[in-house]
Amino acid sequence: MRILYAAAVLLALWSCESKTTTPAVTAATPATDSTRTVPVLGSYKGSIAGRYPFRLAITSQLNKTEVVGIYYYLKQQKPIRLWGILAPDGEIWLREIDPERPDTVATGWGPGGKVRHPFAYFRLRPASQGSLTGTWQGAKSDKQLPAQLTPYHISGPVQKAHVSERTYFEEFTAPEFTVSDMGVTEKLYWLFDIENLSEQTLQEEHRNHEKGGFQGYGGVSSEVTYNDRGLLSVSLRDEYTFANVNSRFWTILVDLRTGETLNENELDPAKEKAFLASCEAQLQQQLAAYLASEAGGLDSIDAAGLRSQHIGPEKWPDDMRIEKNGVSFNHSVEYDMMSNFMRKTYNEQFRLSFTFAEMARYLKPNSPLRRLQ
Repeated sequence: MRILYAAAVLLALWSCESKTTTPAVTAATPATDSTRTVPVLGSYKGSIAGRYPFRLAITSQLNKTEVVGIYYYLKQQKPIRLWGILAPDGEIWLREIDPERPDTVATGWGPGGKVRHPFAYFRLRPASQGSLTGTWQGAKSDKQLPAQLTPYHISGPVQKAHVSERTYFEEFTAPEFTVSDMGVTEKLYWLFDIENLSEQTLQEEHRNHEKGGFQGYGGVSSEVTYNDRGLLSVSLRDEYTFANVNSRFWTILVDLRTGETLNENELDPAKEKAFLASCEAQLQQQLAAYLASEAGGLDSIDAAGLRSQHIGPEKWPDDMRIEKNGVSFNHSVEYDMMSNFMRKTYNEQFRLSFTFAEMARYLKPNSPLRRLQ
């Protein structure tokens, strides 16, 4: 499947953010000032009580009084979403968002709030030279620790992402990635958000499984196939069980220096014909070898279906993936009367591979993939 452009992905996700992650507005939320703008958008480095260093970014203003962002502690490097309010007196309140409970109501939170909160939060005020100062308070705690933040700028181009994993509802896992560029870290968070990867409502799936249901979504597995030179390639697979177990395979390929996803559009239009011809030659060699190895094991429909496979302007390879020694693409087999069993058999069966040097012949002059040479 073709990877969605990051711009389209992020637009859709920010729309979702507005609907699903903004806690309910309460009397504690400050009054709206139609002339206010955010003077603090940007990235910061900081520490809590001088002992817990972190990176934080206030990345966007949702409306006149709401902002969103992301942060992570340098020790764990696990991204945590933030949503906040701008108080009339200039303070910035930023609360953590639990991805399992994004709609946690913010009753009693904000200026004037007097109850303990089910989330940790920052209470900050702009200080000298663009810095922020204030406190951090833990979830369900009265204890406040001092927090100091100063503007942060990356010193050089990103080379690699830090890789970790998060488990949701004690069952579903998804990869997580952070880089020194906080804006890119936020884009990575949304690209690999578990509910966007799965296209399922995981809380409902988890409840079904707890009741003994074996059908439904089975989770997603991932493998980082490349993470260097400012490029990240992640191979993903998920399963859904109903009458049969159906699997889906796809790759997300990201430029770590911009957070943009990459796909077949990195090819130079003037070189597309040569690229497709090379793919076609590889495919025919693989098909011939496969048919020979399965001689007598395929019925006439499947054998004829494989012989009908071709690559050309009307049938492009897809699922571009960077691997250790090259770049590969997948050919999805399709023909009339193909059974579900054979569809599974052919999944990932015919991948077309190019060395980095071979791939460079077909790329646009400014393609990020040229870093692979």
